[in-house]
Amino acid sequence: MRLRVRPAAAALIAHAAGRAFASALAAASLIALVAAHAWAQPLRGTEQMPLILHVPTVPAVSQHPVPPLTDEQRARLRQAHDLAAAGVPDQALPMFKALLTEVPHHPLVLTEMARAQNIMEDYAAVERMARAERAAQKDSVLLGSELAFALESLGRPKEAAQIAIEAWLASPVQPDWARETLERAEDVAAKDVRDQVRRATTRYPERMDLARYCARLEWRLGDLHAALKTLSIAERSEARPRLRFTFAEELMLQLTTRDSTGAIETWLDLAGDTRYDASYRTASARRAWDVVTARHTEKEYAPRLQKALEDLPRKNLSPELRLGLARGLREAGRTAEARSLLEPEGGHEDTPEFAAERALSDLRDGPAARALPGLRAAAERSPEGAFRYAEALFFAGQTDSAHVWYERVTGDPRGPYTGAALERLYLLEEQGPPEALPVFGRVAYEEWRGETRRATVLTDSLFRTLARGPLWAEAALTLAAQRAAAGDLAAALEPLLAVADSMPEGRLAPVARDRAGDMYVRLNDGSRAAAQYEECLSRYPKSWNAPEVRRKLEALRRDRRF
Repeated sequence: MRLRVRPAAAALIAHAAGRAFASALAAASLIALVAAHAWAQPLRGTEQMPLILHVPTVPAVSQHPVPPLTDEQRARLRQAHDLAAAGVPDQALPMFKALLTEVPHHPLVLTEMARAQNIMEDYAAVERMARAERAAQKDSVLLGSELAFALESLGRPKEAAQIAIEAWLASPVQPDWARETLERAEDVAAKDVRDQVRRATTRYPERMDLARYCARLEWRLGDLHAALKTLSIAERSEARPRLRFTFAEELMLQLTTRDSTGAIETWLDLAGDTRYDASYRTASARRAWDVVTARHTEKEYAPRLQKALEDLPRKNLSPELRLGLARGLREAGRTAEARSLLEPEGGHEDTPEFAAERALSDLRDGPAARALPGLRAAAERSPEGAFRYAEALFFAGQTDSAHVWYERVTGDPRGPYTGAALERLYLLEEQGPPEALPVFGRVAYEEWRGETRRATVLTDSLFRTLARGPLWAEAALTLAAQRAAAGDLAAALEPLLAVADSMPEGRLAPVARDRAGDMYVRLNDGSRAAAQYEECLSRYPKSWNAPEVRRKLEALRRDRRF
């Protein structure tokens, strides 16, 4: 009786079998033919460049030498293979068995016979034969892919994964089918596969290919520490930490926040590894810092990176890295460590950038007036220097002098600090009690230092004590922003609506109405958000923020069907 064959399985196995059977014989002939042709021809011009051949990897059928077959036996094996590939494996099976009586335990014949049985869906027969032959011949490669396929078909992916690992350990040239088997098993039993791969890497720590795979699996399951430990152990046989560095670069290619975080952590681990030369550590530190600055997380990572590099002399760090780390440390409130990075090296003159950053560390520590001389020396050098000096004057309560320097910054309409300087000028030129401006300066100073709670208390006092007017509206909008940043969206609405309702003709009324709508959006109250945006457009159709408010309203109507 002819056995029924599953068409998809038959096509897949037949294609793989044919490719392996033919390529094993053709690869050697191809290389010999090309080599002979190359030696026969004179080399001239660009033809003297080396010829690079890419020969597809042919997975071995055994980890032991394969005995040769006679020409007649090879022809019969090919005939049986063709019958199985044509969808009649039951006709091929007797031919394989006859060959095995002549050449018992021959890997090529066993492999073709197992593939035919897989096509026939006789997976139990494949398992019996494969386990017996593999044990008898002490060969972990023999029938590996065929047994793994049978076990998967029987619904036993973890056992298939173990077979793939055994074959991979015995012969590194098993990349395609072994990894594909492992990846399929990961989909249903990722932790079990991870444990199997862990045991293999523990037994063979020098196998870098296995270590890389294990690290990727550890990372996928959320254990970066284990991934880095695996790679670090595998790197002990090398003079450079290329596994971890490459692992981080591969993570960056995924273009996700999680993976870029993993890349930063990997480079941080490398930067602090004292086994390696300073050049490798600082290269990792620079790469990590590039990603940190792109993500604007200097405050979070600067202390950790500085600690990782603290045993290295400052001369090993580039000026750019030292300056960047010092800024991040200063923003994190670690001004002593920041200053230690900025000290001039013996025999070298101080740089203006380092001097200005040290002055900013003084400003961070306070009082603000202490930093004014150092920032004044840097104020003429760049728009940033001028803006920082103006800010320090404002923080110190010297509002008239700050006004002069803010005006200088706004002289360049396209400057990077022009917008911030204009905002300060609007505040300083608002009508109201002059004695309130130094308090605004103090609020700005506490915010710049990261003391948000103290800044909020000061702003709330201004909001409660100032008479209704332009400066009161400034305090109200500042207070709303502080409350929203703290997560208290409902409380942020109070000052916004107070400005919008009590000062409808004021300069900040359109801004207050717009931000009130934003708060309602964040509170998932679409109808009230739409009402605020509509009111803003109705009252102030020509205000500077009207186009953006109109865009928000249209998006709200489209998304929520108002």
